[in-house]
This record gives sequence, C-alpha cells and structure tokens, in this order.
Amino acid sequence: MNKKISRRTFNKVLTTKTLFASGVLGLGAGAAGIARYNRSNNASANQELWLSAQGRHKDTYSLGWVNPNAESSAQQLSVFRGHGLCQNPAKPEQVVMFSRRPGTHGIRLNTESGEIDGRFHSLNDRYMQGHGCYSADGQWLYCTESSISTGEGKITVRDANTLEQVTEFSSYGIGPHEVKLMPDGQTLVIANGGLLTHPDSGRKVLNLDTMRSTLTYIDSRNGELISEHTVPEAKASIRHIDVATDGTVAMGLQVQRKAMDNDALTPLAAIQKPGQDIQVLNAPKNLTHQLHDYMGSVAINSASRIAAFTSPKGDLALFWHLDDLSLQGYHAFHDVCGLAVSQDNQSFVLSNSAGKIRQINSRTLQENVDKRLAFQNVSWDNHMLSTRLSKKPPVNA
Repeated sequence: MNKKISRRTFNKVLTTKTLFASGVLGLGAGAAGIARYNRSNNASANQELWLSAQGRHKDTYSLGWVNPNAESSAQQLSVFRGHGLCQNPAKPEQVVMFSRRPGTHGIRLNTESGEIDGRFHSLNDRYMQGHGCYSADGQWLYCTESSISTGEGKITVRDANTLEQVTEFSSYGIGPHEVKLMPDGQTLVIANGGLLTHPDSGRKVLNLDTMRSTLTYIDSRNGELISEHTVPEAKASIRHIDVATDGTVAMGLQVQRKAMDNDALTPLAAIQKPGQDIQVLNAPKNLTHQLHDYMGSVAINSASRIAAFTSPKGDLALFWHLDDLSLQGYHAFHDVCGLAVSQDNQSFVLSNSAGKIRQINSRTLQENVDKRLAFQNVSWDNHMLSTRLSKKPPVNA
C-alpha cells in the first residue's frame, strides 16, 4: 500500500528537492498491447502528438494518441475509463492519465517508447475526480480526489518519480474536478464543482439542495487557502478550467437544472482575471439554449487571446476573446468535447466520440477542412493533450 508522510516532512522535502529512491510501482495488467491504426509510416522526430482517453467499453478503455503528420493513431490499454491528462514539464515524455470520477486508478505513459511505465491507485477512503497537474519543476503530481467517508475535496500530492502519495491538502470545497498550476509556479487553482457523490451511487449527485461550487487558489507548498470565488448562479458547477500566461482563468460550467426553481438560461463560460471577480461570458440565447446546460472542456490560446469551450450535449465549440469578452464564433461538431491547442499555437484541435478530429484556425476560427482526421474503432473521450516529441513517435507493438 502507498504510504503518506506528514505535511511538515513534505515541506522539508519540497525545500530540499530530495527525490525518493524507491522504484516505479508494478505495471500490472494492461501494460502491454499497443494497437495500430496507421495510414502511413512517415513518422519522424520532433513531431506533434495528441493524446486522449478513448474507448467505449471496459475491454477497449485506453490511452490513445494521434500523430497528425503521419495520420496515424495508436493506443495502450488502461483497464479503466480515463478522463484528464497532464504532462511532466521536466520530463515531457511522461504523460499521466487519471480515471474518470469515481475511479481510483491512474497510469503514466512514456510517449517516446509508447509504453505505460507507471500505475498508481487512490489510498483507502479516497477516489479520483479525473484531473491533476505537475509542479513547475516536475517533482510533484497534484491530483483531485475526494474522501469517501466525509465527501471533502482533497488535493493529493504524489512523488512524480515513484507515483507514491506523500501528503494531501484540502481543496476547500466539495467535488474538486480540474486543477491547474498558475504562471507563478506556486499557486494551484482548483475548480470545486460542489457536487457530492459517492462510489456506491456512481455519478448521482447527493447534495443538489446545498451544493456550493467555488474556484479556489491554494499555495502548493503548504496547502494554505489564498482566495475563493463563486459564480453568480449557485447551481452552476465549475468543472473545467484553463490558465492563460497572464494568469487569466477560463472556466466551463455545468448547470444542475433540476436543482433550480426557474428555467432561466445561465451562461456556461466565465473568466477570472487576476485581482478581479469572476465575469460570465455571454452568447445569444439560441446558442446558450443549444448547449443544454453543459460545457465539457476549455482551452486557452494565449497567443491569440482566445478561449475555446466545447459542449458535447450542444454539438458546439464556442470561442470568446479574453480581453473584451466578446463571442468570436462557434463551430458545429457532433459530440465534440476533446480540446487542445496545437504546439505552434495556430490551431484549436477538437475531437469527438466517433473518432474524428478537426482543426480550427486560432485567429480566423475557420476550420482547415483538408486536415480532418477520422479513425475507425476509436472513441475519443472528454479531454485532449498536445505535446511535441523529441524522438520518433511509437507506431508498433
């Protein structure tokens, strides 16, 4: 079983940057078995790779990836349904995928070898909420989790080398979902969705009457609360976030309509600029209505100052400007949810559950139709991560 150390010891370790000497956890079942869907074999080093959880059934749940230049896709079986991903800034070949709420597993993929080189599990009385991020130096892995017995939100801290949990902090809320590291390299911003769930009842929300969603900022060094913010609609759950280079946070909301006493349309996108209150991003009523109270992912292109949001229930991707908060455009795409910014900042990359991928110019917001991709027997899940390889990408088992 994984062991924890005290917060005081963690702070000492953080200060001295001492790495644990113990080895990677056992890989267990599903560590092998890359599936190929190649169209060509012209892959080369220094190319882009897009990664996402994928699969519709337990026997196909995987961490999949696409090499857009080679128009190829491959995958590694995960044994669980994945959700969010994050990349180690110090070792960019390492990508972690977290299990979907209320799962208890995570895996680490080496993108250069195409192999899963680490697995980890929640401790007793904890379950994962689907997301995580690394510290700026790549030494620590922060994961959103919850206590089964109390429902309290937690940020568990793992050694990025061994993947063992060393301590945990409060998320200062219920149902922490996505967590990101702020540009200062020390502050964590957390989307506390406010939704109390329990593994015994799956994804059923148990506290609709009392739910309280917050955006919290904590010090990653000691877990201390820095600030807390709420959106105007109390029944809007802050679920997914992204951070611009200037510290602006964009957030995608999911409204718990059955908990409301009215049918008023509620904005589903918002931002918070440093030192300011949360500001909602407005769209025409017909578009807002089409989203069916659900945003599934958010990504910021800091170069173009555009924040993109996807709604799989609305079959839409929408784009707002971070400075004047104006809606810049939208793109219709069935069951779209996966969302990333290309490595050259020229495109937003969108994926859907039918295995399709599209690229939207990050400034004109027009689709490059010639770059459409589609993969049979692949079902991309909610989120996507873009990275660049320094070696030839893996394409064979």
